[in-house]
Amino acid sequence: MNNKGFTLIEIIVAIGIFTAVITMALATFLNISDIQRKAGALRAINDNLNFALEIMSREIRTGKNYCLSSCGVSSFNLINSQNDSVVYRLNSNFIERSSDNGSTFLRLTSPEIKIDDLIFIVKGETAGDQKQPMVTVILNSSSVDKKAGELKLNIQTTVSQRKLDS
Repeated sequence: MNNKGFTLIEIIVAIGIFTAVITMALATFLNISDIQRKAGALRAINDNLNFALEIMSREIRTGKNYCLSSCGVSSFNLINSQNDSVVYRLNSNFIERSSDNGSTFLRLTSPEIKIDDLIFIVKGETAGDQKQPMVTVILNSSSVDKKAGELKLNIQTTVSQRKLDS
């Protein structure tokens, strides 16, 4: 007798190995998809915070008369290069900017991002102290993406005034 074919045990073993390989491949693809979703959400947070920080940094660099507001370290005043009084502040988890002495504020960050902390540290702001005026801005933020989960991002930058201290 010349039997050509596979036994039942060989077929069951082959199906088991095939199922295990497919399960591992599927788990890998799902993991990659989850990582890509988180990376995209983190990139969106980073882009938005970099936009807000860049606006603040440019104005701080060319501004003068730095002053922390009486509200605390989450509010900062300066005179910009057009001699307008500008205020940056943290309000209801958004970074806001005003250029009319605080009458009206515009949001700099999107609603998807929650700013947990906005801290301004001012050094050398007193004229004649032989220290170049500089401001350190610290941002602690989070975002809850339905698919990516909670993401946190902390950014810090230090900006010195372009005009030399006199």
